[in-house]
Amino acid sequence: MTKTGILTRRKVLQLLSVLSAGFSTRGLSLTPQDARAFSFMFLGDIHFDKLSYHDPEYLKTKYPHDIGQIQNYSRITRENLSSLMEASKARAKETDSRFFLQIGDFVEGLCGSKELAEQQTQDLIAYVDQQQFGLPFLAIKGNHDITGTGAKEVYKDVVLPWQSKELKMAVNSANNVYVHNKARFILFDCFTEAESLAWFRGVIRDHKPDEVLFFCTHIPVVPYDARSNWMIYVHPEQAKQREELLNLLGAHKAIVLSGHLHKTSVVVRNTPSGNFVQVGLGSVVPGLDAPIKNHLTGLDAYNADLVKLEPSFTPSSFEVRRAILEAEKPFIRFYEYADFCGYSSVAVGNHNEVEITYFANADRTPWKRFNLSNLLAS
Repeated sequence: MTKTGILTRRKVLQLLSVLSAGFSTRGLSLTPQDARAFSFMFLGDIHFDKLSYHDPEYLKTKYPHDIGQIQNYSRITRENLSSLMEASKARAKETDSRFFLQIGDFVEGLCGSKELAEQQTQDLIAYVDQQQFGLPFLAIKGNHDITGTGAKEVYKDVVLPWQSKELKMAVNSANNVYVHNKARFILFDCFTEAESLAWFRGVIRDHKPDEVLFFCTHIPVVPYDARSNWMIYVHPEQAKQREELLNLLGAHKAIVLSGHLHKTSVVVRNTPSGNFVQVGLGSVVPGLDAPIKNHLTGLDAYNADLVKLEPSFTPSSFEVRRAILEAEKPFIRFYEYADFCGYSSVAVGNHNEVEITYFANADRTPWKRFNLSNLLAS
């Protein structure tokens, strides 16, 4: 806007872009002249699994309610994961991606012994190697990756050395910083909340104004569906920690990459320090022709009734989850949601514009593309 308050043509075009829900059919221009332009692949939860990784008696005793889930994830691994990986690999080649970023729950866990947990994790690493991506594969810590007898030890003894190799640097914890061109990736361990926030408070000081900031966390920061109590610092006694995290993300105009809920979403959240945008993704594809369900768009769609998307989910927390959504609603500036899993690619283009392209299931045709920079500027 000029000093006289007149909108320039550029501003009008930007506003029209935001009003069209951040959707673009053209995509960003990744010109060779722009040295900072690059793309990467973004995957959600995978839950790599086989029934043979689990001690049946252990499951019956410790996790009887997860047996059906384990059977389903084993089927998905067997029937659909290869198609998802093939499609992701093709997209990576098409966009000249520089690396893969997987947002946690790369294995199902719940094995019953350290030996079985190690076999599950080593087989996942071997499976990734077999895809011959020819690119680093960055993996965030998910809750399933450290759940079950021996899982935490395997994470330390197997996963951290694997990530050291992929990141080409010493990795001693799940909290890490990865810088590529003019983009800074904060790999955040959301399961050591107090330690991780103190760590983040320190490393964020290195973020430069001309860098894009990606905050990568398994559990979302902003609730966006029926499971609104599945977010970082959700408990009332953690209110100050949550406020600090939100303000840090807003002040640095962060792009939050999240998983955990196995749903697709884009949310812009306002804070006293500014806006940040959060995207959600799951990669546990139930079927190669699975339908896209419950596609919701617009600020009116973000309300307490989102709890009704899963009417049978933990009825005892129904009112708590409604209250969480009601408290968040005044701060939401953009909302789009759909119930499906798949994969995505992210492009950092000219002038640090960032765009995400979503693919449902293992489709090769995009479902939708969002210019996250335009949404942040709204």
